[in-house]
Amino acid sequence: MTFFLALLSLALIMLQSKPDPGSRSGPLPAAVLELFGPFQQGIEKGLRFFSGIWERYVYLVDLAEENRILREIVLEQKREINDLTEERLENRRLRALLGFRPSLPKPLLPAQVVGKDLTGWFHTLTIDRGRQDGVEEGMAVLSVQGIVGQVMETSGHFSRVLLITDPNSAVAALVQRTRARGVVEGRGIGGCVLKYVHRSEEVAPGDRVLSSGLDGVYPRGTTLGTVSRVRRKETELFQEVDLHPSVDFNKLEEILVVCEKPSQDTAPKEDPAS
Repeated sequence: MTFFLALLSLALIMLQSKPDPGSRSGPLPAAVLELFGPFQQGIEKGLRFFSGIWERYVYLVDLAEENRILREIVLEQKREINDLTEERLENRRLRALLGFRPSLPKPLLPAQVVGKDLTGWFHTLTIDRGRQDGVEEGMAVLSVQGIVGQVMETSGHFSRVLLITDPNSAVAALVQRTRARGVVEGRGIGGCVLKYVHRSEEVAPGDRVLSSGLDGVYPRGTTLGTVSRVRRKETELFQEVDLHPSVDFNKLEEILVVCEKPSQDTAPKEDPAS
């Protein structure tokens, strides 16, 4: 082994030494060149191979870093696009609210929906306006689509609204086409029902139902919903009228509070015995 290394060293020295330009090489250097030429060629190829691997590794590392930076830029642009889209949709809803306000003579207070009842016992939502904003219990709550409900509870900065779909809700109403009168009551997840409409009154699916204003809470002529089904029984005095609310409560985000308390003569009276 030692002899082979010594021979290899000698051969490399002879290959690297500069011969006299005027002299010819002898048989020994030529033999060494022929013997170790392939070996030197292999070393050169190996060096080029490992150099190529290293260059590719550095390239891949740089490419990975570039891809990471590009991904961050794309994510940031997506966030900016999403924010701009939300602002555009919010501005559209607010413009609709502002366009809706002049049609009502009473003072209106805009508010944001910040929560909804998740227990299933009540159909309510929470808004970001309270007593310090002038909101009081009993005030009507509207949206661009129509009547939302009535303020049932207030704190300093928040209020809870009872929706017209709640079974405890009641709104004096009339059918727009025929002026037939009744009371819209909530039916939970099943929407609403128009009650106390005499069976002789003409009511048909597709008829719009509006608030009559007789309850002293909701502004007269505000949309409640559309008749979806009518049932008349010979043995019943009143017909059964199902109502599809005009407001999509699942998508409700902005509302208007009618800043006027219900009329004292139409508000519910307390039981003297209580």
